[in-house]
Amino acid sequence: MRTAFRLAVVSLLFLLAACNSKNRVNLVATNAKDEVPTLGNLVFTFDKNLVGDTLLNAWDTTDYIRFEPPISGRFQWNSSYELTFSPDHDLSPATDYKAVITDKLVSHCKYKVGNMEDIKFHTPYQRLESANALWTLLDENSQTPIGQVELSFFYKVDPAQLKEKLSVEVDGAKADFNVLTTQADNHIAVNLTNLKIADKDYNIKVSIASGLQPEGGKNGTKEAIEYKVTLQSPYILTINEVQAEHDGNTGTVHILTSQQVTSDGLDKLIQFEPAVSFKTHVSQDGLIITSDKFDVTKEYKLMLKAGIKGRIGGVLKENYTHSVAFGQLEPSIKFTNSKGVYLTPKGAKNIEVQIINVPQVQVTIYKIYENNLLASNRYGDGDYGYEGSGENYVDESGERNYGNELQFGDKVYETTITTKDLPKKGNSRLFKFDFPDKLKEYKGLYRMTIRSQNQYYLNESRFVSLSDIGMIAKDGRDKMYVFANSIKSAESMSGVTVTVYGINNQAMGSAMTNNEGVAEIEMKHRDLSGFKPAMIIAKTSGGDFNYMPFNTTRVETSRFEVGGKRANSTGLDAFVYSERDMYRPGETVHASVIIRDQKWKSPGEIPVRLTFLLPNGQELKSFKKTLNDEGSMEAAIELSPAAVTGSYSLQLYTSNDVLLATKYIMIEEFMPDRIRVTTSLDKPFLKPKDKTTLSINAMNFFGPPAADRNYEVEMQINRKYFSPKKYSSFNFSLANLNTSYEKIERTGTTDDKGNASEVFDVPATYINSGILQGDIFATVFDESGRPVSRRSTVDIYTQDVFYGIDHDGYYYYPLNQTIRFPMVAVDKDEKPVNTQGHVIVIKHDYKTVLSRSNEYFRYQSQREDRTIVDQVINIGGENTVYSFIPKTPGDYEIRLAKPGSDSYVMWSFYSYGGYGYNSNTSFEVNTEGNIDISLDKTSYNVGET
Repeated sequence: MRTAFRLAVVSLLFLLAACNSKNRVNLVATNAKDEVPTLGNLVFTFDKNLVGDTLLNAWDTTDYIRFEPPISGRFQWNSSYELTFSPDHDLSPATDYKAVITDKLVSHCKYKVGNMEDIKFHTPYQRLESANALWTLLDENSQTPIGQVELSFFYKVDPAQLKEKLSVEVDGAKADFNVLTTQADNHIAVNLTNLKIADKDYNIKVSIASGLQPEGGKNGTKEAIEYKVTLQSPYILTINEVQAEHDGNTGTVHILTSQQVTSDGLDKLIQFEPAVSFKTHVSQDGLIITSDKFDVTKEYKLMLKAGIKGRIGGVLKENYTHSVAFGQLEPSIKFTNSKGVYLTPKGAKNIEVQIINVPQVQVTIYKIYENNLLASNRYGDGDYGYEGSGENYVDESGERNYGNELQFGDKVYETTITTKDLPKKGNSRLFKFDFPDKLKEYKGLYRMTIRSQNQYYLNESRFVSLSDIGMIAKDGRDKMYVFANSIKSAESMSGVTVTVYGINNQAMGSAMTNNEGVAEIEMKHRDLSGFKPAMIIAKTSGGDFNYMPFNTTRVETSRFEVGGKRANSTGLDAFVYSERDMYRPGETVHASVIIRDQKWKSPGEIPVRLTFLLPNGQELKSFKKTLNDEGSMEAAIELSPAAVTGSYSLQLYTSNDVLLATKYIMIEEFMPDRIRVTTSLDKPFLKPKDKTTLSINAMNFFGPPAADRNYEVEMQINRKYFSPKKYSSFNFSLANLNTSYEKIERTGTTDDKGNASEVFDVPATYINSGILQGDIFATVFDESGRPVSRRSTVDIYTQDVFYGIDHDGYYYYPLNQTIRFPMVAVDKDEKPVNTQGHVIVIKHDYKTVLSRSNEYFRYQSQREDRTIVDQVINIGGENTVYSFIPKTPGDYEIRLAKPGSDSYVMWSFYSYGGYGYNSNTSFEVNTEGNIDISLDKTSYNVGET
C-alpha cells in the first residue's frame, strides 16, 4: 500500500513537470555566443511560436532582450519563433556582453520564460593581424636606410601603451627600437634604431606582453603575442604581401614591399590580365594601385616586372605574379551627395544613392513641420516621428498618450524597394523623390532615410527640401535683403513671402519680393539677445515652400569685396564715367554724370561742382554745372599739350561741398620711353680685389642729352654654377661656403651730357668661392618720373683653378675593394691645368653621449667626423684617378680642394660588409636622443627611448 502511494506521487510530479515544460519558452539557438563581429545582427531562435503575423518583419523598440552593457538598437520578428536584434552602431571593441531575456518576450502569448542561462558573448579581442618589415628613409633628404616594422592591429592601439609591452629580437638578439607613430592607430611604425646594414636577411621576432588594450575597449589581450617576420637584404627588393579591396566605385591593390620604391617608370613595369587602366601611388611601405575599372566579379592576374627599383638601392630581380580578387563587397548604403538639400519639383527629382550588396531597402520619409525646422537643424540626426513604443495611442482611461520622444514631424511615406528595380547611374542607383504627401497642408521639409530591410544598422539619412525657390540673403545692420530665384530656370520670382526667424524661433520681420525677386525686410528687436537671425522661410501663394538655415549656408566673405557702397548725408548716388580711361596730353576729356536718389529717381535740376585734380593732388580746374531734368550732365575738359602725365582725379561735389563720386583718368604719352639709356662695364670679367666702372649715358629721344636726371644703381652678387661641357659628369659645386653677399646701392644725377659713372669693388673675402655673377641694374628717371632700366652682367672668378670630382653613379660599395674617383682641374676657359689638390676622406661615426638639458640629463646621438685620409696629390690633364679602399663599413665622404682653401667639392658614399660581417665599428643608426622627422609634410617628434 505504501509502495503504491509512492509510485502515485512520483507519477504526479513527472506529470506536473511535463505540463510545466510545455508552458515554458526556451532558447534553441543563437549566434550571440563566443565571438561576434562589432557590427552585425544577433539572431535568437526559440522553441515556441511567440507572436502573430501582424508583428512580423517590422522593426520594434520593445526590450525583448536586455544587454549588459546596454546596446541601442531595434528588434524584428523574422518568424513567430525567430527574433533578430540589429544594433544602431558598432559594439565596443574587446568587450564582454551578456544578454538577458525579459518577460516582454512572451507579452503576446500565454507562455512563460523558462529558466534559461545568461547568454554571454564578446567582440573580438585585440590581436596583431600582420607585420611587414622593410627598409626606409626618415625623410626625402636622408640617404641613410633604417629598418622598420609596420604592425597592423585589429583595433586602434595607443603607441605609448604598446611601447611598454613591446620587445623586438633580430637574429635572436634583443634590438633597440623606436615607436614612430604618435597617435592611436591600427598601423604602428617601429624603427630598429641600431640595425647594422649588411647584405643579408634578418629574422625578426616581435613580442607583445599580455594586457594590451584597444582604444575604447574593456579587455586587454589575455596572452602574449609573438609574430615572426623576415627583413630582406637592403640590396634586393622583394614583394611581401598583396592586399585588395573595393568600395563599390574604386578598387585598390596595396603592395607591401621590403623597402620604399621609386616612381620612375612604374606604370610600364605593372601589368594586369585582363588589361585595365590604373593609377599608381608610392606609399611609405610599398605601392598603391587604384582603378575604377576593376570588376568585382572577375579575377585579375597582377604582374610586377623585374626592374622595379627601391629607394635604398634594391631591385626586383624576377617577375612577380599574384592573383587579385576582390570577392563580395561589404554591404553599404551611402548618398552620393550627402550635403545637398534642395531639390526642385520641376526637374526629374532623382536622388543618387550607392547601394552595395543590400538586396532590399526600406525608404522612410518624415515631414518636418515649419515650426520645428530650426530645432531639427540644430539637433541634427535622430528619429523624426514616433515608432514602436513611442507611437501615440489611446490608453484605457480614454486619454491620448503622446509618448516621451521628441517629435519634429510625422512619417508621411514608407515603402520597401528591391534594389535591382532602381534605375542605375554608373555604380549608383537613382531614387525618384515622388510620392503622395498626405500632409500637404502642413508646410515643412522632409527627412529621408534609406535602411537595409534585414540589417537595421545599415542606413543613411538626409534632409530634402522639395522646392523651386532658391534664395540669396544679405544681412545688413537694420535690414535684410533676400533675392528669390527659380532653382530650375534661375529667373527672379516675385510675390514670394519671406520671413526671418531669430535663434529663439520668433519671427523678426517679413516682406514680399518685388518684380525683380528682391525682398527688403526690416528687422525688429535686433538689439535683444534672442533676436539674432537664424533662418529664412519662403512661401508662395501656389503652395511652394522652402527654408534656408544660416548656420549651414553662411558664406565666408573675407576674400570678397562685400562692404558695398557707403551712403552719404545727401541720400544721392552719383555715377561718373568717360568715353575711355586714358588720354594723351592736348586731348579733350569728355565725362558724363548721372545722379539718382535712394528710390532710383532723378533729383531734378540741382547744381553740382566738378573738380579736376593733377597727379600730385593740386587742383587743375573747377567749374559748376546744373543737372538737367533727367538728373544728368556732361563736361568737357581740355588738356594742355604739355600736361603732366599720370593719374588725374575727376571729383563730383554737391553745391554744399559733399563728395558724391570720384573718377580716375590716366593721362599718358603713347610711347615706350622718353629717354634712351645705355650702360657698359670697363672689364669683361672680375677677380677678388678688382674694381670695375659702370658707365651710364642717358639721351632724350630726338633731343638733347638727358641732363640732371636722377638715377639709381644696384649691384647684386649671386653664386653661379661652373659646369664645363666637356666634364658634365664631374661635380664642381663647392660645399662649406659661408660667405654672404650684400647688395650695393648708389644714387646720383646725370651731368650736362647725360653721363654718369659708378665704381664697384670686389671684396677680397670672396676668394675661393667659385664663380659669382654680378648683376648691375641702372635706372634713370625722366622728367615725369618714369623709370628706364638697364642691366649689365659680369662674371667674377674667385679662383684661378676649378676642381672637379667624378664617380660611377653608385652610392654603396663593398668593403676591401678599390673605389676609383676621377679628378680634374681646369681654368676659367675650361682647359685642364697641372696643379696640386688636397684630398681628404672623412668617415662619419655616431656616438651616444649624456648631455644636460635644463635640470635633466638625457642621451643624445651626435655625429663625429673621423679623418681617414689627408694628403696632397698631383692633378694633371684628364687622367688623374684617386683610389680608395674602405676597411670598415660606414658612411664616408671624399673631399677635393685647393691646398689651403676651406671650400671643397665632395661626394658621399657608403661601404658595407658581406654576409655575416659583424664589426663593432660598423655604421650605427642611433636614435636614442630626440629626433624631429618629416613625413608627408607633417612634422613629428619621436621622443626618447
